[in-house]
Amino acid sequence: MAQNITSFYRVAQVRDFARQFQFRLVRFGNTGFTEDDLVYVETASLPGRSIQPQTVPYMGLQFNVPGTATYPGSNSYSVSFRCDQKYNLRNVLEQNTFQTFDDNTSSGDYNIPSDSSVLIMQLFDKDQTTISEYTLYGAYVQAINDVAYNIGDSGTIVTMPVTLSYQFWRKTNVRRAFSSTRRVERR
Repeated sequence: MAQNITSFYRVAQVRDFARQFQFRLVRFGNTGFTEDDLVYVETASLPGRSIQPQTVPYMGLQFNVPGTATYPGSNSYSVSFRCDQKYNLRNVLEQNTFQTFDDNTSSGDYNIPSDSSVLIMQLFDKDQTTISEYTLYGAYVQAINDVAYNIGDSGTIVTMPVTLSYQFWRKTNVRRAFSSTRRVERR
């Protein structure tokens, strides 16, 4: 069937479109974040996954067969936080990096992150029903990136880009309403 404006509009009415703000970070393993802290997450992305093709030559042809999975970007997964007024989030992240490795004592917990070091992100629909949940295993803070300041600014909210690393991820398909006592009622 040929795609035309009428069929596009019909399908769009039924399926609608996902919006970029329909996500929430619900847990970040070994950082000591609370639910209130995770409200300050401004941007994140769905993690990628790819199957590595393996080439098998035969009689001048190159056959491509599927190989193992890799997780592109798992060594540099970006999340952006809004800074709270007292810099509590920045302090938690800084503490976490020094727990991983403290250059003052040349010691730290720089072993492979445990199963509890996870980042859990949920995608939800416009009715606040969770559609999918992504769990990134072995997540840890790799870098707290530079935060820019400008004395001539008009009051822009300060954001803090953070780079995480993880080992692999799993997706869970769920259909459940977001349950929170902090949910704001719509009027």
